[in-house]
Amino acid sequence: MPHGFWGRLLEVDLSTGRSRVIEVDQQVYRMFIGGRGLATWLLWRRLGERWESIDPLGPENILLALTGPMTGYYPGARLCISGKSPQNNGVVGSTLGTEVAIELKAAGYDGVVITGASKDPVYLYIEDDKVELRDASKIWGKGSRETWKLIMEDTKPDYTKSGATTPPAFIYIGPAGENRVR
Repeated sequence: MPHGFWGRLLEVDLSTGRSRVIEVDQQVYRMFIGGRGLATWLLWRRLGERWESIDPLGPENILLALTGPMTGYYPGARLCISGKSPQNNGVVGSTLGTEVAIELKAAGYDGVVITGASKDPVYLYIEDDKVELRDASKIWGKGSRETWKLIMEDTKPDYTKSGATTPPAFIYIGPAGENRVR
């Protein structure tokens, strides 16, 4: 991980269920330092010419979860969630401290680019090179505590089989995201 970046983003298309690795040149990381900078670059590169016509809550928008160069180095555990804002049509970039950021770096990714829309509720499961969209219908509509409990039950066979001593880290949208609250 030279200079704090792997140079790899995981792109997941919810419409098709496919994922792929995107290679990012180190020069891009130098010019757009951190999750917010990289998010702005990616959003403009992908949506720039069509920005005004993109529905922020539609499948044409992209959702980004990006780390920065200090993520994975103690005490760095920040993750930037970004996309086109449904509030003002600008770029939204919220950061949070989460183990998910460290887990992404440990899996060899600087972040995740989510495109498209799934017909059914799904969640993204990442374990190193293993990337899966899993059924989330039993989680849909649940509050935070119930969601946490159900995901822990669903993923326990995976992390215990792998020899991990701690459960996986995760983030979720909850009822507000499910109901597309602006």
